[in-house]
Amino acid sequence: MMLFRTLKIVRDALDHRAQAYQERSPSPVPDKNSDANELPEPSSDMPGRYPIASLEHEPVRADGEEYSDGMETDTDALTAQLEGTQLGSDEDDDRMEFVEISEATADRETRGARDATHAIPPDVHEVAYSPKHTTAFDENGVSWAVQWEIARYVTSYPNFTWEHVPMDVVPQLCGPSADTAPTLADTLLKGEPLFLDYYKRERTIRQPALTNPWEELDREETFIRDNNRGVSIENPAGKVQQRLHLDISETGGGLDFKFTLEQPMKSKSCRFSRFLGSRRLVECHFSMKNAKKHKEAIVDFFVKKKLLINGRLFQAFYGHQGKVNLMEINQDFHRTPLPELGDDNRLSLADFIAWHNNLHLNSNQTITKWVSRFALGFSTSQPGLIFRPENIHFIEDIYATGKDKSSAASHEILTDGCGFLNYAALKAIQENMAWESISTCVQARIAGSKGLFMLHPDHRDPSEEPQIWLRSSQVKVQLNSDKTKWSPVHYILDVLSGSLVPESSSITYEMIMSLSENNVPDSVLVKLLRDTIERDARSMEPSRKPHGSEVLYDSVYATHRVLQSRLRRVISPDAHRAQALLDFENEDGDEEPELAKWEAGPDPFSGQPASSQEQVLGWLQAGFAPTDRFVMEKLVYLQKKLMTEAVNRYRIAIPESVRAFIVPDPLGVLDEGQVFFASSQPIQTSHSGLTHCITGPVLVSRNPCIQISDTRKVVAVNSHELWSRSYFDVIVFSTKGSRSLASLLSGGDYDGDTVVMIWDESITAPFRNSHKDFADPSTDFEQKNFNKSKVVLRDIKAQAELGKKDILPRLVEAMLQSIAPNQMGIYNMFYRNSAYVHGLNHPQTARLGHMFTQCLDAVKSGLEVKPDVLRIDRRTWDREPPACFPSKTEGDDSKGRKLALEQRRISDKFILEVLQEVAARETEHYKLKLSELRDQCNSSYTTDQDLIRPLVEAEVRVRKLPQFQGDLENIKAHVKTFRDHFIQARNNMGPYSAQARYGRRSKKKLTIGEEQESVRAVSEDYSRKMPTDLAMFSDSEVRRIAAAYAYQEDASRRIFIFCFAVAWAELCAIKAQASGGAFVTLTPGFIESLAIHRKMAKVFRELESEETDGEA
Repeated sequence: MMLFRTLKIVRDALDHRAQAYQERSPSPVPDKNSDANELPEPSSDMPGRYPIASLEHEPVRADGEEYSDGMETDTDALTAQLEGTQLGSDEDDDRMEFVEISEATADRETRGARDATHAIPPDVHEVAYSPKHTTAFDENGVSWAVQWEIARYVTSYPNFTWEHVPMDVVPQLCGPSADTAPTLADTLLKGEPLFLDYYKRERTIRQPALTNPWEELDREETFIRDNNRGVSIENPAGKVQQRLHLDISETGGGLDFKFTLEQPMKSKSCRFSRFLGSRRLVECHFSMKNAKKHKEAIVDFFVKKKLLINGRLFQAFYGHQGKVNLMEINQDFHRTPLPELGDDNRLSLADFIAWHNNLHLNSNQTITKWVSRFALGFSTSQPGLIFRPENIHFIEDIYATGKDKSSAASHEILTDGCGFLNYAALKAIQENMAWESISTCVQARIAGSKGLFMLHPDHRDPSEEPQIWLRSSQVKVQLNSDKTKWSPVHYILDVLSGSLVPESSSITYEMIMSLSENNVPDSVLVKLLRDTIERDARSMEPSRKPHGSEVLYDSVYATHRVLQSRLRRVISPDAHRAQALLDFENEDGDEEPELAKWEAGPDPFSGQPASSQEQVLGWLQAGFAPTDRFVMEKLVYLQKKLMTEAVNRYRIAIPESVRAFIVPDPLGVLDEGQVFFASSQPIQTSHSGLTHCITGPVLVSRNPCIQISDTRKVVAVNSHELWSRSYFDVIVFSTKGSRSLASLLSGGDYDGDTVVMIWDESITAPFRNSHKDFADPSTDFEQKNFNKSKVVLRDIKAQAELGKKDILPRLVEAMLQSIAPNQMGIYNMFYRNSAYVHGLNHPQTARLGHMFTQCLDAVKSGLEVKPDVLRIDRRTWDREPPACFPSKTEGDDSKGRKLALEQRRISDKFILEVLQEVAARETEHYKLKLSELRDQCNSSYTTDQDLIRPLVEAEVRVRKLPQFQGDLENIKAHVKTFRDHFIQARNNMGPYSAQARYGRRSKKKLTIGEEQESVRAVSEDYSRKMPTDLAMFSDSEVRRIAAAYAYQEDASRRIFIFCFAVAWAELCAIKAQASGGAFVTLTPGFIESLAIHRKMAKVFRELESEETDGEA
């Protein structure tokens, strides 16, 4: 009932908006630019409301001298922020490369939709725009989602133009997006022969429920209109991602920029998207190749131009690694702003900057550090709790002896990045985030601060109001000193994640190198690798014993993390990080939309699961034998994936280890060199069995483990004080000594770093700590190797010059500098080569390691490798890396044209070469074993009589009534037709191929997403065009007969791909029903919620072991 009321409210709001649109008549709006003489202050009533005239909407015009670029207001606002600051030079004013850029997107036949009064001004680039359609959209109340989709058609499909959107159709497109967006292809493409392939593609790329954005966009409309976005805990917005793709081609000495809109999708959420609203943010993606080759041209383009989409303007404000983020600003191109759509709540870029990272309050920062603070607003997060201003406290850090805030280096801040929350706050967060238990700490953002917030040692009263304590080291952006004047958004704790569930960890190849060169014998690491390979390999081996299917099911389920995959399909994408459903390596990585879509669930028409592991589970559930031909093929494939990872990534599992957040000792009870770890769940140790608290020598390390000193041996102790205060599932480091232990681990701190702790005695006993001197570079290291940007915000422009030039282009230019990778990947390769030749304890390796880690932090530090230094290092270390390293590093695009690396200068064999040989030998053994078993099973496999029974029974019926032979032949012809389509599509041919859908021919191998699109396109039409209303057979019988015949056709060729791709559900149902005994039916929702309980799995394994012992 509540859901119904919510939907009704949204629908009524949208209907009201549509009515209001039609009552309005668009009219030209004059420029409304005004001076802002004081720093804009956010209102405490609503996020983003500023009492300045810059919030008046500024139409962009193109009528000669009357044209205004709309940036005077931004200049005035930013000038006010910089009043009274010291002024610098203009030596970098004109350093951007000039490249002629053709307006490719606009030239795509604006198609009769343009007239002279709507000429595009020089600071605007048209992506998709038709004046008459924009007016009609506004007059008829067409939702932004539908407008975006129409623009996507125009930019994506070569023959589709604005003229193919008839004006008399526009009124049909008004109403909620959830109603109109899914049927847009039926309205505009269906029935048009020219658009047949486009229509097929649109049907294929429809979003599954989990990533479908339409209802979410409808819901957000209300928040945006009422200016309540970003302030709700129960109903947060900002969950929909809008993406553009930029293709750059070289034409006639210039560059051709072509933008293509992508389908919006429900995805992760961040503070910026919640504050502005999903529809106000756009991500523009381009290849890293273009980012490196055309960086200056791309930066120059986005500095000088706003993007025009359906009368609205989007301005770039941040860039990172092949991506530029743009926001919709409070300007319109020949359209009337509509309060019904929240247009009066839009911000200029200057106002947005003043809200997030105010120039006046942060003017002492270098420009590079100031730019880096925008990344905080893009962190994947969920709103967890709102604090009252009086309950937000600021406290000092703990420093090394003899140091204070003014004199301490970063490694001498012993609490760097970690504050406190009281029990009441953590309890409220647990309830809001739906966690099973209270977390000891949370990684979060609040106001201008970031880091980890752990349970306060004293404030444990649940009746207290929620409170938070921010350390000085956590404050990255200065806000108004009067907390009551903050934006409401700044009172919200944005939660990234909570304490991790304690489980054993794997170590990376960098940690392996560190262990080896700190005296851990090769034999120990070899044994651990062999154990890991054996466990993974045998988990994919089938058994013919009575409980073999159940044991195999449990092994596949656990080894391939099926639970996590299924949870990601149930839990909204914006909550994946907070619910610990992302890998450590990809917590803030970009997810490819097409992959995310196909991983969102099984084929809605055939029922076939998307992943190989879930296909195996589905077959086992239906009663197929583990040794059936198609099951064996998948098991061989899955085992091969595991073995490849073992060889290429050296993934060594260490049972006696854990990965957890590190926190500074809140009580000061640990001595230097001591740590504390207590688990909320029993953990295994070799000397004391199951325990909750680890004691004795342990190793601690974190990625990237570069220097030989980045792994340390310390002592784990059982502290009654820490135990009694429930500091569980975190590794507590001492706050005593001359430097923090975290800083010795690759320069870590306590703002959310995770550490691997190992207590395996075979590793800890022989390990010897390296000297701490390796942890820090020499005092003149930075001066010798790097140029450092010293441009401070207050020194950017002279006050007199600000009256003539905008400061905003300079800021945008700075904010886009990270679109291309720096020398980080190159120096990672140099470091690896030196580590191989000289070892980790050589000065050259240590230096190159520090070069790499400094490049990691270059975005904040403003460091750039000196050209002479890079040239010398290239000459020495730009060599073909040893084959034992996992893969080519980022930034290494040499394509194998390098000179050979010199021979290793150390007599001991390199540990990765040792492990590579072992891994290759062991994995080949297990792969050969399973392949031989597969071949045996395949040679003895016969057609499954259960699966062809519906076909046999149909043929018997037809023989008795031959006049109905045509019905059966009709079914067979349908199957044969689509089997041919299926084979063609997998080879990128025929009407269901990628080239037919995208209008292009490519010899490249299909991506996983493109192949899935093709397969599911065949599956959909196979289902939709299934013969119906036959005289002899009911529709349900037709599907079973077709499935049986498809299986028979595959069986005759001994390749079982097509039949399960188009008739998975029918074949599994036939098999389950024929298995004997009770036949259980479950809906997909229930079946995806089920797993074999660990106690049952243990019993099944014990029974299997007993049978094996009995046979012996």
